Amino acid sequence: MKAREGFISIICLIVMPVLMIMILYLEHTTRLGHLILRSTENNIQSYYLAEGKIYMTLHEDKYYSNQLYPALAEYFRNLPFSKQPKDIIINKEDLKLGDELDKVRVILVDKDNKKELQLVAKSNFNGLITTVTSYIELINEIFEAENPILDVNSIENKYKEDLMDLLLKISKDININNCNKPENIYGMESLNFNHITLDKKDNTYFEIISFRESMTLPYIERFNNKEVFIIIREFGENPVDFYIGNLNTPKETIKLSGLIYIEGNITISKDFEFTGIIIARDGEIKIDENIRTNIKGIMITNNIINNDFIERDDIIYSRHSVYKYGTYLPGFIEPNLYLIKSD
Repeated sequence: MKAREGFISIICLIVMPVLMIMILYLEHTTRLGHLILRSTENNIQSYYLAEGKIYMTLHEDKYYSNQLYPALAEYFRNLPFSKQPKDIIINKEDLKLGDELDKVRVILVDKDNKKELQLVAKSNFNGLITTVTSYIELINEIFEAENPILDVNSIENKYKEDLMDLLLKISKDININNCNKPENIYGMESLNFNHITLDKKDNTYFEIISFRESMTLPYIERFNNKEVFIIIREFGENPVDFYIGNLNTPKETIKLSGLIYIEGNITISKDFEFTGIIIARDGEIKIDENIRTNIKGIMITNNIINNDFIERDDIIYSRHSVYKYGTYLPGFIEPNLYLIKSD
């Protein structure tokens, strides 16, 4: 009997420590699992808070229209001397759960000869700081296609519908007064004339002569700016005829840069050097014989009749010029977020 009692005591001495070890191990495992779960929850919550700041920047007017878009426009308009845009500041009422990190960093980088936007946001949740970076295609791909002349009838099929939609959007929304045009750019917006001529008056001034059938004398504007932003909308049922150069004045090369948008026909009648964007909607672009042109940028139309025009080697695509003046066009900057990840 005493031998059995001794044996049981020995068994207890062996089993009890094992049970204690198992209990402690289970307790440690449970605590560790709880810590891992809590850390995972904190990490997920912190990630979503940072991600939310990026989506707010891209989709809420108070951040996109009031902060991001103006910063991007300024960056492109000042190329090649641009500085990186300032950070986006998130309002305190939009910060959640004690997060006080209120800045979204804006970075423009070169990728495959194109400008790409990166937005970097940080968040703090329960002491866990997470950094999230988004990668965003920035410019409407039609303008990045590197074609100097875009025409609805000759463009690649994958761009055809997009180009038609773009021309419609531009027609509806283009406006001199709503694009923060600098004072050094001459601006004209008209819908009252059907015959308009842009010509060089002398070594200093240019002039725009506008006429319609009901007028006895033309309306004339003169300017000495080298950059222009001209919008000529259709007048009545007939397309507008816009002439660059007057055949009845001395033959001098017209040198300008900027943006010209015409709802009608454009005829280049004098030697013409231009840097920027020319658009003829519901009309065609013609260049008179023996006229020398040097156009760097992009020309867009939906009605090219002479296919030889597309093959001209004096119209050259210039990404720099497209970026600089494209910011005045609706539908030019179209952010497309394709990747977002935690650093």
